[in-house]
Amino acid sequence: MQKLLLSLLLASVLASCAATETQGRPRLPTAAEVVYYNSIAPEEDHIACFTRVELGSRFPRRSCYRLAELEAYEGQEQNVVDLMQIDGLLNSPFGF
Repeated sequence: MQKLLLSLLLASVLASCAATETQGRPRLPTAAEVVYYNSIAPEEDHIACFTRVELGSRFPRRSCYRLAELEAYEGQEQNVVDLMQIDGLLNSPFGF
């Protein structure tokens, strides 16, 4: 009975290891691929890739974005700062 349970346990462990696929992050394009893509793509679909260190991490991370997305984020960030100035949240060093 013990051998049967042990063999079933071993078979289930092996089956679970064989069935799991690790889905990593997609591969980001190289600098040469970005240049080539931007040369053939319409201007509204151009991309930019850069490496930065995220807050709270020491490891640099490469990120790629469409230029239109970056411009939209830039506008949103400025809107947030403008609203904070209107509310007076930037006048006090403690935010109140």
